[in-house]
Amino acid sequence: MRSDAVLLLKKLVDLAGGPLERGYVLALEGEGLDEIPSEIHTRSANYLIHRPRTELEIRRLLWKSNGAPFIALVPEDLARRLPPDIVRRAQGARVQALDPIDVLGTVLGVRLSGNDDPELLSLALAHVHELKGLIAERTLPTVIDRRLLDELVIDACVDRRVRSEPPARLLALWLQSPPTFEPALLALLKRMLPVLHGHEGRLLAWALEAPARLQEIVTCGLLLNLSEKPGDVVWGDLLWTRNHPKINLAERPLRESFSRLAEETIVALGAEASPWLLKAEERGRRVLDKTALAKSTVLPLGLDNACDEFAQRLDAGEALPDVDLDPLRRHRAASARQTDLWVLREMARLSRFLATPDEVAETVEAHVQRYLRDGAFADLTAARLRRALAATVTFQHPAERLLTRYRARRDALNLAFAQLLAGGYQRALHAHGVIPLHRLWRDLALPASTGGLFVVVMDGCSYPVFLDLLDELARLDRPTLGLKFNRADRAAGEPALAPLPTITSHARGAIFLGEVPKDPWAAETLWRDTEERVSDPARFRQNPALGDRTRKLFLKAELADGGVALRAALRDPAIEIVSVVFNAIDDQIGSANTGAMVRVEAASIGGFVPSLREALGAGRKVLLVADHGHSPWWGRDLRVGAGATPRFKELAAGEDPPEGWIELDLQGLGGRPGRWAFAWKMGSHQGSPQVGFHGGCSLEEMVVPMAWIEEGGLTADEPTWWFGATRTDAPAATPTVPTSPRKPKPTTRPVSATAPQPELFTVAGAASPRSIDLRPMGLPDAVIATLDPTEQLALWLLARNGTLRARDLAKALAKPLGRISGFMTRLRRTLRPMNLDLFQVETLPDGEEQFRWVGPSLAGGSP
Repeated sequence: MRSDAVLLLKKLVDLAGGPLERGYVLALEGEGLDEIPSEIHTRSANYLIHRPRTELEIRRLLWKSNGAPFIALVPEDLARRLPPDIVRRAQGARVQALDPIDVLGTVLGVRLSGNDDPELLSLALAHVHELKGLIAERTLPTVIDRRLLDELVIDACVDRRVRSEPPARLLALWLQSPPTFEPALLALLKRMLPVLHGHEGRLLAWALEAPARLQEIVTCGLLLNLSEKPGDVVWGDLLWTRNHPKINLAERPLRESFSRLAEETIVALGAEASPWLLKAEERGRRVLDKTALAKSTVLPLGLDNACDEFAQRLDAGEALPDVDLDPLRRHRAASARQTDLWVLREMARLSRFLATPDEVAETVEAHVQRYLRDGAFADLTAARLRRALAATVTFQHPAERLLTRYRARRDALNLAFAQLLAGGYQRALHAHGVIPLHRLWRDLALPASTGGLFVVVMDGCSYPVFLDLLDELARLDRPTLGLKFNRADRAAGEPALAPLPTITSHARGAIFLGEVPKDPWAAETLWRDTEERVSDPARFRQNPALGDRTRKLFLKAELADGGVALRAALRDPAIEIVSVVFNAIDDQIGSANTGAMVRVEAASIGGFVPSLREALGAGRKVLLVADHGHSPWWGRDLRVGAGATPRFKELAAGEDPPEGWIELDLQGLGGRPGRWAFAWKMGSHQGSPQVGFHGGCSLEEMVVPMAWIEEGGLTADEPTWWFGATRTDAPAATPTVPTSPRKPKPTTRPVSATAPQPELFTVAGAASPRSIDLRPMGLPDAVIATLDPTEQLALWLLARNGTLRARDLAKALAKPLGRISGFMTRLRRTLRPMNLDLFQVETLPDGEEQFRWVGPSLAGGSP
């Protein structure tokens, strides 16, 4: 730059004795003097600048200047040939020259000290302008010493990331773009990397001597910690570092340094790591046995072996908690096996369901509640497992065997329920604690609604599908949507039953008419094509339970405008009750696309989510209900014959029900008299294949969603086996609430022999699990009996710790953080009728909830 050249020219004048009004300065050309001005101004005189190339040109300049000051910049070979008279006449009587330190100090504006390495100075001069920019970015130093100049030159010549990035990131960059450094720069890097990055810096400096070594650090380093004493063949080219004088590390720390650097480099490479992982795995297959490779937390083969072992344990009948999957999720290669890990997660969840005891349910209410609490979640898990299996070829056989065991368990539950129906259908449909569909207005909707009401009917939505929709609603952009507590103060649907047969014409008619229809049962296709548009509105108008309340019903045809008219009706306060039918789920299960595991998403149902938001925004209560559920397709081997009604049929005289079906007397509740059989076995059907079937008497068809929806609501309470323990071992598994370790203050006082702080337990359970006893808190046995194991555990942990953050409680109870607030709210509601106020809720400055125990401690005092 010309400004730098001016500074250097003035430096030459100062070296020649300072500016004078007469005379000239003879100087060598050099670094920084490529672009020069024609004249410089000093305090005493103005110097013209010339570049003479011969002695004659210098003499002509002397004659023409007539004593006026100027600077003659000459090449070195000319300076050596100049006669003595020309040199003696110059200021200082010599040819002036700037050494590299003078040039750098002048341009940078900072004095250099202790820099005598010619290669380093040459690099600095070649990048002097970059150095000047780097100096401008920092506080101006008093002096630039050797260390600072090294760092500045590295930043200018290579990349400032050499100093700021960790060694693994540097290695990743050099693997992706192999470096080619000139000898002087390479020598500088080899000198500085150990200073900047310690042991790993020494390894990188060694590797830069031969770029192929960079790959060896990864491909061999990933294998070094997989055996206690790796042989020379495992070390590969890294073997030469064991006695390298500049590395100077013992074998064990050297091996750990290589392993750590290799693993961190794989993380830094991210999705680009595959080539080096494959090379390391290929090398590992040659030099290590399969057992050693299985220990790897980085190589894909290690994850493959760990996944296979996990699947084998599940196949053998073990019930594995979700935390057992954490090492697999943390594996470096986990991102490439997400679908397989999804399969294993759902398999493990299903295994825990199968490990729960088969409770005896003697009443209809007990059967329905058990299905809402356990069976529906098992059905949801099976559906997710089948979706995951559709995307991978691994674990197909163990998963199919697990699903077979699950179906046998669920079929047994369905059969027990069907036999209860056979003992008296009318009594079962109207059992205590259960809401039949035709009484939803009288028993639930109207008593709970004082203002406007919005009733959403999801055609064909089984309770497992409803749970899936709830999960999606909870992930919407704020405000999210979810469940309101049911009448039992649970985050769950109300126990509700659809009438038999569970077909649209009959079950939906029960909703809108307010009583069980007496009309003949219409086939699904006939109903959708001809009768739905007439019968449903007519029945809605005739509903005696609604009295003179204004009402309006929207069917598929009225939703063709994208739900514009529906949202307008929801805003109209003159319409007291608005109801809508969404057919997306029933349309899906009625298709023959059994080869695709299609999931109907809430956001993909036209007008569904917008109408919920509109209704809640207008101050309406929102009740979501289904007319019937469905039993999914499980295979052609479950087909029992031809017929237009997949899951029910009329029996001829002397005819026995097909296998998986049961004869039921509906006692005059709809349809024509006769002998009727209904399917209870999952997937059993007659007629053509479909994604889902309905009409039968299984739990998944008759137990329907019926729940209030609100902004900021909850997802359904999961069973105890959903994340971790099964119901039998949940009380013994007393998880740890993690606490930050604190160093004890130094003291000279003797430590008193007081009882130590009680230990907490890991989520997987302590080595010596303790039983939970809540009686010292003053809780009667009758109250304790009403609390499930998770609620008992929450109270026990609070009493032992005094205060717990929501995140700590979530980890301890193996629940998602978003569920803790609703869980604890429900627990307080459970205790309130008994005048038990055992804990308080506080909001911390960061917005997180903290729970504080205010009841008696387990020892009888304050916790």
